[in-house]
Amino acid sequence: MKRPGGFDGAPDAPEPLEEPAAEGAERVFGLGAGVDPGFGEESAAAPRAAASYGVRLPTEGSGSVDRGAAAPRSGSWLEERLGRTGSAEVRTAANGDGPEGSVRGAARELRRARRAVRRRERREGRRFTAHGRRRRRYWLIAGAAIVALALFVAIGVLSPLMAVREVRVAGASRVDAEELLAALERFDGTPLALVTEQEVHRALEPFPLIQRYAVERLPPGTLVVRIEEREAVIAVREDDGFRLLDPAGVLVATEKKRPRGVPAARGAVTDASSSAFEAAAGIVRDLPEELRRRLTRVTASSDQDVEFTLRDGVVVFWGDAEDTQRKAVVLATMLEAVEQAARIDVSAPDAPVFE
Repeated sequence: MKRPGGFDGAPDAPEPLEEPAAEGAERVFGLGAGVDPGFGEESAAAPRAAASYGVRLPTEGSGSVDRGAAAPRSGSWLEERLGRTGSAEVRTAANGDGPEGSVRGAARELRRARRAVRRRERREGRRFTAHGRRRRRYWLIAGAAIVALALFVAIGVLSPLMAVREVRVAGASRVDAEELLAALERFDGTPLALVTEQEVHRALEPFPLIQRYAVERLPPGTLVVRIEEREAVIAVREDDGFRLLDPAGVLVATEKKRPRGVPAARGAVTDASSSAFEAAAGIVRDLPEELRRRLTRVTASSDQDVEFTLRDGVVVFWGDAEDTQRKAVVLATMLEAVEQAARIDVSAPDAPVFE
């Protein structure tokens, strides 16, 4: 590149436009070397840029740079001869867009990124800390609930406020209620929660007429025992009366007179351990009350040929213990429809026969 005229005593040297800003300032404002003519009117920014670097621009006719001297305001040799390119580089150096400005910008970006990272770390730390607090709070609530439940159970089990102070018996008819209450007195003062089914069963074992029972606990201190007594379904004649047996063959009572609805046993039915007794007792147990009260006698040699006799003398052949409900409906219908029947066979309920 050819040097322009007007710079006496200055050597010709090209100006490196891509040099760092620290060196570019001296090349632009220094000994007048490497300046390419053609700067435009934008060179007015040169005095301000030079002043920011602490450099005094030389006045017209001067051949040296006086650092620390006041920068010329107008009419300097540099302002007259700087072209558009020089003005752009001065503006670049002033605005921090050159290499040094790029370093400074990168440093600023690095500081900004570090601040952003620190802010993000603080946010994450706060978030995880809050999550940990919430989790601890949940655990504390769950632990408090468990402790409260344990205390409640302990109070309910061990506190004398929940102990048995009253015992009631319901459903007793043939069983002596006073004897039942005396047997259940052992639970007085026992916490309701500690009264077990096994202990109640042991207390009721001496009463064979009780077929099943249920226990109710009514806070704060009431124990209710509901019993279901055994029901006699077969009467077995003896010398001085009848033994009344339930479907399991358990002796319910001994009576001199056969109760209504409990047929007298004949044949194999008299043996409480036979299959005939089991079938006959099951049929009587499942019959409707109205039909059951009309029975006077039951006879069978096996569990397949059960036969009943009614109060009016009608003989009913029942057969086995299957379809008892259907057979009962068919028998009731035929008893209403047939007036002079002596024998009715309902062993096949779909095809009943009468004589």
